[in-house]
Amino acid sequence: MEKKLIFFDFDGTLFSHSTKSVPSGNTRVLRRLQELGHTIIVATGRGTEFVHFIKEAIPIRFDTIIVLNGQMIYEKGNIVYDNHIRLSSMEHIIRIAKENKIVYGGYDKNGEIVNNINDRVRQVWHNFNAPMPALKSNFENDTPLYQGHLYITSSEAAFFEPHLNDYVLNWSDPFLVNLIPKSAGKSQAIRWCMEKYGFTKEQTFAFGDGFNDRDMLLEVGHGIAMGNADQSIKDIAKYVTKSVDEDGIEYALIHYKLI
Repeated sequence: MEKKLIFFDFDGTLFSHSTKSVPSGNTRVLRRLQELGHTIIVATGRGTEFVHFIKEAIPIRFDTIIVLNGQMIYEKGNIVYDNHIRLSSMEHIIRIAKENKIVYGGYDKNGEIVNNINDRVRQVWHNFNAPMPALKSNFENDTPLYQGHLYITSSEAAFFEPHLNDYVLNWSDPFLVNLIPKSAGKSQAIRWCMEKYGFTKEQTFAFGDGFNDRDMLLEVGHGIAMGNADQSIKDIAKYVTKSVDEDGIEYALIHYKLI
């Protein structure tokens, strides 16, 4: 069998939010893929502080983990690629957030930070079932971000026009928008991995369910949407499988004769 390069989103793809765990079937098929010689990579929007959590949740070896929606790549525990935000528009966004008393934050190299903690921040991270971000006022003075965050509603995004044009906006919660530079995204990390490991586009597959998976599914030869994915993600996928709670990954792998 020809070896393939296969990328997996974490939340809603490998990890079920209904059970707060990785279904045993997913661990089984990932192990089988490795036994067959395929290269498997996790590509998540989560930050660096979740690398250990991912490894604990999936008890198999991942040589490569992509975090922060493609802004950073770990290989055997070491950072081999990083790309922090260098756009002047982020300065304007932070200025407007301060003027309107809106909480802003993002991911630095150590994890999620915010300039303030309010009810929205508490609700978001409770929904994520994750620890509260680190509090650091005026962090923008000396802390590069790999991904920006605004704790706003979709209607409040109007405050920040036109400075959002440099970013892909990904709403991971009704009160949290991720600001991913258009020059970044999971697709950029995927291209880096394809070149590093010597795979053609036709030899690549990706599984995802969220808005931040769109560019990833379009970048690979075979983009697969989970059954629980948003309809807009299903619309651009080459194949739509069953949900994460219905062994959707295994169903698609069998369809493509990869296991």
